[in-house]
Amino acid sequence: MGGQETTTNLINNAILCLLEHPDQLDRLKSVPALLPSAIEEVLRYRSPVLWMMRTPKRDVEVHGRMIPAGKLVLPMIGSANRDPKQFPDAGRFDIGRDPNPHIAFGHGIHSCLGAALSRLEARIALTDLLERLKDLRLASNEPWEPRQALHVHGPARLGIRFEPRSFTAV
Repeated sequence: MGGQETTTNLINNAILCLLEHPDQLDRLKSVPALLPSAIEEVLRYRSPVLWMMRTPKRDVEVHGRMIPAGKLVLPMIGSANRDPKQFPDAGRFDIGRDPNPHIAFGHGIHSCLGAALSRLEARIALTDLLERLKDLRLASNEPWEPRQALHVHGPARLGIRFEPRSFTAV
């Protein structure tokens, strides 16, 4: 899953988020330096991984409740990244959100080793996409389909329409 599912879903989710929020796409086109922040917001708003199983090695108390050692815990990453206690206006997609302490790639000792690579791949793919295509939009006759999976989140099919930019041979 790591290194393929997460990056694929990050890129697809970014395209979907930007097309569903054309004001944010226009903002990104006018200020390309917002791309790293836009990627972080996609990771928060439409997390590529929705949950991750964990098993504590010792008893752990969380908000007054005891989780016994050895019991399966299912942290809901997608839900945590929409927590209104942590994110003002959590349901809004905002590519300039700051701070953005999402946990899409885990946290602390459980941080994803490939997070930097995934962000880099997304930055390269999205830069290329935005530079090479104009009039990018969702295909109106082909609604997008979500993945049929419980743990990952992203489109299984995402129809888009665009006009290629004209290029001059050098």
